[in-house]
Order: sequence, then structure tokens, then C-alpha cells
Amino acid sequence: MRDSTPPPPDDSRDAALLAAAAAGVEAAFVELYGRRRDDVYRFAYALTRSRSCAQDATQDVFLSVLENAGRFDPAKGSVRAWLVGCARHIVIDRLRRDSRRTGEASDGAGACDNEQRVLTDQRLARLHAAIARLPPEYRDALVLCELAELTYAEAAAVLDCPLGTVRSRLHRARSLLAAALRKTETELGGEAALKPTEVCS
Repeated sequence: MRDSTPPPPDDSRDAALLAAAAAGVEAAFVELYGRRRDDVYRFAYALTRSRSCAQDATQDVFLSVLENAGRFDPAKGSVRAWLVGCARHIVIDRLRRDSRRTGEASDGAGACDNEQRVLTDQRLARLHAAIARLPPEYRDALVLCELAELTYAEAAAVLDCPLGTVRSRLHRARSLLAAALRKTETELGGEAALKPTEVCS
């Protein structure tokens, strides 16, 4: 949930680190990776619901950083937004290549020592499944703005669409997600469902 997620590192240093990494400074690449890998991983996981796919996508993003650093345009947004945009393209390509629109079933359910944790995991799994079933344009807007916490302007740059389109897609995504979660709650006999904004990190 957003409240329990620590604030992302300050964006202002990222551009300098990216430029230095592109020039071959290994320490800059390592620092940038440490600062932004969690942002990329969370975004990829939200789209695939697979830890292994999210890990692979995160590695692919950072492996391509050195080759593509020159494509970064600070006028279009932050380095964080650019990295998330790279992750989006990698995930979409992977899903197309695998001929599937959603990732493998969540493989992260470990042993739980209390019933509340089990229920929370089940609710989060239903939330991720509902997000994955959204039409791609609405899912992308929701994940970029709610999970990756990009500004509307940054999300518009990633999606290559007007800012107003991001706003309308996000509004529609929230409505569709809320309806899907209400339907699931009804089917489960009234079991409490997570709110659309309670996306796990």
C-alpha cells in the first residue's frame, strides 16, 4: 500500500548518474540500479503478477540502460519515469512473445503463520488479477499513476498520449477495477475486498 511504501529517492541525482553510467562509470550504474530497481520491479510485477517475469524485466531494463541512455530526454520526465517506460516496453514484448496477456500465477506465496496473512495474500492476489484483466490502456494508466506513482505528465510521456487522456483512462480504470472487486466480493459471499488503491508494493 502506498502509505507503507518508503518515498522514492530524490529524482534530481538520477540524470547525473545515468549520464555517468553511459560514459562507463561503473559506480554510477551500481548506484542508479540500487536507487531504481525496486521502482522497475514493482511496475513489472503489477503487469505480470509473476516474480520471475518481474525480475527478468528488471534485469533487462538495466542491461539496456548503457546502450539506450542517450535516448533519455529530461524534457519528457524523470529518469524514473523513463526506466518505467522501458520496463513497460520490455514486459509488453515478453507477453506478446509468450502469446499471453497475463503472467504466471503468483509464485510468491510463502508459508504464513497466521490466518490474517493468508487472507491478505488472497485479497492481494485477487486485486492483481483484477488489474491484469483491465484493458491494456486502462491498466497501464492505473499502474503508472497508482503503483509507480508517476505524475500525469510523466505517465503521458511514457504512454505517448495527451495528459487529458491519462486522466480519463485513470478515471475509467478506477471505475472498472472497483466494479470488478465488488463483483468478486459478491461472488465470495461478502468477504471484504481491497480498495482499488490498496496495491501492494
